[in-house]
Amino acid sequence: MEKHSSIDQKDNNTKNIHCGEKPILITQSPAMLDLYRKIKLVAKTKATVLITGENGTGKEVFARLIHYHSLKHNKPMVTVNCGAIPGELVESELLGHEKGAFTGADSQKMGCFEMADKGILFLDEIGEMSLNAQVKLLRAVETGRFRRVGGKAEIQVDVTLISATNKILSDQVKAGSFREDLFYRLNVIELYIPPLRHRKEDIPLLIEFYKNCYCDAYGLGNIQFSEETIEVLTNYDWPGNVRELKNNIERCLVLLEGDVITPDMLPVSISKSESKYFSGYNEDHSNQYLHIPVGTSLEEIEKQAIKQTLRSVDNNKTEAAKLLGFARKTLHNKLDRYNFSEPQ
Repeated sequence: MEKHSSIDQKDNNTKNIHCGEKPILITQSPAMLDLYRKIKLVAKTKATVLITGENGTGKEVFARLIHYHSLKHNKPMVTVNCGAIPGELVESELLGHEKGAFTGADSQKMGCFEMADKGILFLDEIGEMSLNAQVKLLRAVETGRFRRVGGKAEIQVDVTLISATNKILSDQVKAGSFREDLFYRLNVIELYIPPLRHRKEDIPLLIEFYKNCYCDAYGLGNIQFSEETIEVLTNYDWPGNVRELKNNIERCLVLLEGDVITPDMLPVSISKSESKYFSGYNEDHSNQYLHIPVGTSLEEIEKQAIKQTLRSVDNNKTEAAKLLGFARKTLHNKLDRYNFSEPQ
C-alpha cells in the first residue's frame, strides 16, 4: 500500500517528504475507491482535512496522496508526529525560536509551520497533543500568523493543513481533553479510512504486492502463498490493519525454507484466531449481518442496527450515519432517544 519515498530526516518528530513521488494505493474496495475520488477533489483546494481511522490503516499514505494531487505537489510536505513532541518543546517545534530565546537555543530555528510555507503541513496523531500544545497551535491554524519563541516579528505563512488521528476527537472534546475550537478548525473535511477487516477483498492484492516487494528486497526467488494460506489470512481480522499484514508477510518470507508458504507457517495468533468483531445478539456470526429473533420490535431492530454499525466503524458517527442512510443530526437525535452510552 505504501511506496518508500525519499525522506529527509530533520529530527525524531519531523520529516520532510519530497515532491514528485506518488504513494501507491493497492485496493479494489468500493469504499476505498470512493475515498480516493474524494481525495482528488479535496486536493484541488486548500481545504483543511482531518484523516481518521485505526492505527495501521495508512493515514499517512492518504495524506501523501492529497499532497501528490494537490496544487502544491511541487512543494514539500512537512510531517510532524504530535504525540512524540515533549511538552516543553512544542512551541519551538511548531513555531520555531530565535537564538538565545531559552537555555540551549544556540541558533535560530525554523518551526514546522515556517518549513511548510507554500506547502502542506501534516500533523500526525493530533489526538495525542496536550491541551497546552493545542493552545499554541490554534492561532497559527486560524490566521496563518505566529511569532517564533523569543521573537518580535510576526511571520505569515501559506500552509495547507492535514491532520490525522486514530482517536474520536468529538469524544475527546466532550471529555475535555481536546479543544472544541481547534477541533472545528481541523475538521473541515473528514476522510475516514475503514479498517482492513471491512475491506477483505483487498487482502489478496496486498499479500501479492508485499510479497513481491520483499522478494525483490531480499533477493528471493519465486515464492507463493498457498490458496489455503491466503484464505486464512483473508479470514483474519487484522487488528493492526495493513501494517500488521505487511509485517507478517515479511516474517513469512524471511523464515521460509522452501518456495510455498502454507498455513502452518503462520503465527498461531493468526492461524488459530477467531473473529473478535461480532454483530447481533449471537456472538458466533459474521460481523456483516444482524441476527435478530422473530418478533423483535422495529424500535429494537433500529436500536441494534445503530449500535452494531457504530461498533463496526469504531464509533465514527459520520461514517455510521452514511452507512445507515441518516443525516448526522438524525443519528445524534436517535442516540439521544435510545440513551446510548459511549462504547467501551
